[in-house]
Amino acid sequence: MAKKKTSLVIEESLWQDVKIHCIKQKKEISEYLEDLIKRDLHKK
Repeated sequence: MAKKKTSLVIEESLWQDVKIHCIKQKKEISEYLEDLIKRDLHKK
């Protein structure tokens, strides 16, 4: 599947928390965000 590069504007403290979470999970931030979006869209 093709990927699209984008940018986000997000609270700095939230971004830091996400980075730490992803490091602990050994997951790329983009992969983590894709998973969250997919889960959210499938709920609707």
